[in-house]
Amino acid sequence: MESKKGIIIFSLIVIVLSLVTVAYILSKRVPMNDEYTVGNTPGNLYNNGIFLELDGTVYFSNPLEYDCLYSMTPDETNLKQLTVMKVDHILGAGKFLYFNLDPSKTSLNNDLTGLGKVSTFYGLYRCEKDGENQKLLDRQKIDSMQLVGSNIYYTVLGTDKGLHRIRIDGKDDALVTSEMLDPSCALDGKIYYTGVDLDHNIHVMDTLSDESTSTAVVGNIWQPIIQGGYMYYIDAAHHYRLARMNLQTNEIEVLTESRLDFYNMNENNIFYATSESGNQTLRVINLDGSNNRVIAEGVYHSLSLTSKYLYFKPFGVDNVIYHVPIDGSAPVSTFLTY
Repeated sequence: MESKKGIIIFSLIVIVLSLVTVAYILSKRVPMNDEYTVGNTPGNLYNNGIFLELDGTVYFSNPLEYDCLYSMTPDETNLKQLTVMKVDHILGAGKFLYFNLDPSKTSLNNDLTGLGKVSTFYGLYRCEKDGENQKLLDRQKIDSMQLVGSNIYYTVLGTDKGLHRIRIDGKDDALVTSEMLDPSCALDGKIYYTGVDLDHNIHVMDTLSDESTSTAVVGNIWQPIIQGGYMYYIDAAHHYRLARMNLQTNEIEVLTESRLDFYNMNENNIFYATSESGNQTLRVINLDGSNNRVIAEGVYHSLSLTSKYLYFKPFGVDNVIYHVPIDGSAPVSTFLTY
């Protein structure tokens, strides 16, 4: 009788330990994304990826705190610091964030937990959305990046230059091409990019078909954004003006003749900055180019969008960022994070 009781107790202990072990393994597992997942909008990434809105939270590189990673609500409340080092090209999906870590700026606050304790090296990193459990995926100097499905595509500078790919669990890393391609524009498992070495056409890389490529549009075209049946782009052959092409008819519409420095867009408007002589302004237009109006006078960069605000920086000033509600309900003001 005592022997049977001992066997039962031992069996229960084994079962409990097995369940705990399985639960621990599952908690550490990196779940794969849907194959059509993307990590940030191309417009934000063309502007250095310093803002990302994901699941009701805005993650951003805070210029008032050494460009460290912060989080807040879309209405700019509940601010939290997540790293003590400079980040850019912020991506996210599911339970994780991904970003390029740059040691050129470092917070003096060494009392933070999470990323703050160990973020002393550059490279491509992954962490949970609260900033905990940092993991280095690749120690490289990175110029641009995008999450497509369960892979991160990123452009590497230096001796390993070119477009690289790594799975979000840190496995299956590979050099896709030595060409310095910008993967920021991704949709439905495809990456739309400008050729660099041989031409400046728009090409399409199908990440679901062994990264096979094809030519989509011939021209001198930069920073494509696919939205609503159109491809929006900077037309470098014609004074870097903004244009769009109907993807069904191939009809091209010129949206502004101004020479663009930067642009970004949402479902309703296009925001662009120009520094051409006599027209140094930040402007907004409708998607068809109509209703062109000035947001601010001056030369600006890093045009970043969330669901509620447009953020932008003045040239020559590192620790200032402005914001304005995208619905025009308030004038431009300085974005303060304290």
